[in-house]
Amino acid sequence: MVERTPTAELVAPTWLAAEAQPSPADAWRPHGAERVSFVAAAGAGVAAGAEGDDAPESSDSGAAGGVDETQVLDEPWVATTSEADERPTAVLPPTVEPVATEPAEAAPVQSQEPDKKRRGRGAVIGLVAVALLGGVYVGAAALMSSTVPRGTSALGVDIGGMSTGQAIAAVNDAADERASDDVVVSVDGDTGTVVAGEAGLGVDAQATVEALVGFSLDPALMWSRIVGGGDADVVATVDQDALQAGMEDVASQLDSDPVDAVVEIVGTAAIVTPGATGVIVDSDATAAVVSQAWPDALEVDGVAEITEPAITDADAQAFANTTTKVTLAGPVTLASAEGDVSISAEDIADNATVETADGVLTLVIDGAPIAADVVDANPDLVTEPQDAKLSFDDSQKLKVTKGVEGQDVDAAAMGAAIVDAANSTTRSGELPVTVTEPEVTSEDLGVDDLNEVVASFDTPLTNEYIRTQNLITAAADVEGTVVLPGEEFNLAQTLAPVTVEEGYAEAHVIVDGVLTNGMGGGLSQMATTAYNAAYFAGYNITQHRPHSVWFTRYPAGRESTLWGETINVVFENDTPYAAVLNSYVSGGRLYVDVWSTPHFTVETYASDKTNIREPGVKEVTSANCEAKGKGQPGFTITNTRKIFLDDEQVDEDSYTWTYAPDDAIKCVKEEDDD
Repeated sequence: MVERTPTAELVAPTWLAAEAQPSPADAWRPHGAERVSFVAAAGAGVAAGAEGDDAPESSDSGAAGGVDETQVLDEPWVATTSEADERPTAVLPPTVEPVATEPAEAAPVQSQEPDKKRRGRGAVIGLVAVALLGGVYVGAAALMSSTVPRGTSALGVDIGGMSTGQAIAAVNDAADERASDDVVVSVDGDTGTVVAGEAGLGVDAQATVEALVGFSLDPALMWSRIVGGGDADVVATVDQDALQAGMEDVASQLDSDPVDAVVEIVGTAAIVTPGATGVIVDSDATAAVVSQAWPDALEVDGVAEITEPAITDADAQAFANTTTKVTLAGPVTLASAEGDVSISAEDIADNATVETADGVLTLVIDGAPIAADVVDANPDLVTEPQDAKLSFDDSQKLKVTKGVEGQDVDAAAMGAAIVDAANSTTRSGELPVTVTEPEVTSEDLGVDDLNEVVASFDTPLTNEYIRTQNLITAAADVEGTVVLPGEEFNLAQTLAPVTVEEGYAEAHVIVDGVLTNGMGGGLSQMATTAYNAAYFAGYNITQHRPHSVWFTRYPAGRESTLWGETINVVFENDTPYAAVLNSYVSGGRLYVDVWSTPHFTVETYASDKTNIREPGVKEVTSANCEAKGKGQPGFTITNTRKIFLDDEQVDEDSYTWTYAPDDAIKCVKEEDDD
């Protein structure tokens, strides 16, 4: 008898694959052949065994009528539609051997070993069952080896039930799409991106699929193929050079220097502009993170060094709170001897800025505009300095007016004073002021040295009124002239300019030995008087020159004339004490006094007159000639000065001068010479 397994048992069961598609091998099977299953083959073996046990014993194992036979087909047979009800049962050779039934021996009427026979038949049945299960297991493994297990997905694409080729194509498509996506690297709230494929990230689709298919008897793998594959482990590929370049591109997007938070004054409030941390991306470490996450994750946290700014948002906010709630909370009061000054919060804020230096925020108030407003509103806060002065009373005694300091609001210190007052518990403080020194102080005048007259000289006036007026004007210029230690006195510079505007007029002068009129006539008498005052003070006289003829009102050889700075009187104060000169006209005489502290003692004497020559008569034809009588004879004389300090002679100087005879002047016309 030939048993035929129903068609339903010849196809792959639904629990082995989701969708079994006809394979190319099915196309060439000849008509009459069919696909057989290992389940059917095993079933046939069991049936044969059972029939052998129940059949009557026969001595002829080959009797056709006593034993059912299982037909073994050399070729699989596929039934046509009309033959569907008569499809033969078949098993696949040579995997399962045909089970032959051997003729059973006739048992004696009473068997001696009935249990042994039963046990023998049980063992055979067990072996057949094991062979059946092994065949089923191996058959199932072979059947599932070329199809992706159902429920399997890769890169979000369901590839369950696909053939190897189909699955590879599907994974390749998904990998291409994934490679076109951006890899997003996050660092400290900011992101940088790079296209995955451009960063060398890819997927090996073939290796991924091959790991899911192929013949295997591993029970764990078999079980996963039966119950479903789930998410497959995708085999990633990474081009390290391209990945490194991509991470360096991301670093260029994210790297930044820290930015300090900023505080600005708006109205009477301090407002914060947030800063930012500095970022330096570690491209090597970030590349490792991206490589590890690929292709499952496209968003990763980068590895970077984060640097806080010198002034954080928290620092800035704390500073702003104090500035708004304390410094700019209301007016401040600054006190002074002249009265209190109130400065409003609005005035403070209008002139306030916040500066940053070395990570420290500082409120800076520009005090200059505020100080100017304060002075405008309170002019008594400012006093002008008074210069020290020297003057002489009617008795020619020295009067000293000491310098007086002035006061002004200190604009440079005003801002800091306001901040200090605003941050105090009383919101008050001292008004900052500066002391303004006079241009001329008592120290400048050497007042402490001006104790007495250390030298004085006087000369008689002539009866020429204009000449005397010139000397009065000159005396006023000399009066109060201070000569500090080491300084020089220059008479021409002291009197300049000798002009009508300065009070000078024309009077008699001697030009080339001829008496005539000139601007400032008579000033040679001031030269002689000042020269002798310095002479007896012991000062170092560096410039002077006597007249060309001698006038008896002056000491012979110890006098000087004046002609601009060409012929001048210059002396140096070579003592350690300041000096002040006083000059005045009184009782028909011109005086020059030197006020100082006594230092030198002077002795002087004159030689006898020698080389005496009597005057003659000089005829002058110039239009401005003025006739005069004979004057003094000419002569030569030497004056010697000895200088002592603490009774010890420290210097000696001599000066020799030769005067010309003072001839009479006779005015003549040029034709009178004939």
